[in-house]
Amino acid sequence: MSIPVSAKDILKTIEEFGTSTYFISATADGHPHVANLTFVTDNDGLVFTVGKRGTKNLKNCAQVTMLWPPKEVGGYSLIIDGIASKVENSDVSASLWKISFDSGILHRPAQSSTNDNHSCGSDCQTI
Repeated sequence: MSIPVSAKDILKTIEEFGTSTYFISATADGHPHVANLTFVTDNDGLVFTVGKRGTKNLKNCAQVTMLWPPKEVGGYSLIIDGIASKVENSDVSASLWKISFDSGILHRPAQSSTNDNHSCGSDCQTI
């Protein structure tokens, strides 16, 4: 099921999930790196700092994924894909970044069912 929403709705959804997320980047040879981070919302993205490994990964590849786990058992996870860009002229940190969104989904595994129709493995919602 796909439900398109505006960037404004993505920010609202992010605020519902909170300001702590899992940041997923990739090394130059494609290995994933996961780190927990906090962020602040901006008009059209999220602003955050990352450590040495995250900074190195972002310099090699700006594509990132942010993952918020479900707030309750059986609930939806929020997954946002985007592009990170370095925030220039910042006095706060040499590793200050901003992510702009490409896409996002609310995702949870399909509920157990006796239905033998294996064509539906989840009930994702595009946002």
